[in-house]
Amino acid sequence: MSASFLNVAKTFAKAVDDLALGITVVQENDDFQPPSSGQWAEMTMLSHETDSMGKSGSGDENTGALQISLFDADAGTLQGVLLGIADQLSAEFVHGQEYTLFTDTVYINRSFRNQGRMVGGFYQIDFTIEWICYSNR
Repeated sequence: MSASFLNVAKTFAKAVDDLALGITVVQENDDFQPPSSGQWAEMTMLSHETDSMGKSGSGDENTGALQISLFDADAGTLQGVLLGIADQLSAEFVHGQEYTLFTDTVYINRSFRNQGRMVGGFYQIDFTIEWICYSNR
């Protein structure tokens, strides 16, 4: 069976939760109202693609990208807090790192962050993780 988009998302949610970043982390489509002060993160699966590894039933190659957006409601006055969290994410999600939850293992291809910027009154840094997962059918 192909790796489930949901299972990969849950695998990353557990990995981020295990980091104990010290801020609220929400998943895409969570019912969440941004606070007027403080920091939080939002995890969003940007893409997910499945390619067959052959007709013989040898499995599938699943690839995708996860974005963890870090927000500071204090208009960037505490951007050092977000940079510290981005450093924690960079140290954890490195090439070759693997995570297993349920039956499939997710491997990290690479990770990177963009330059912080103001978006709608919030300071935002996006951290992107490109991943791959092989699964049996």
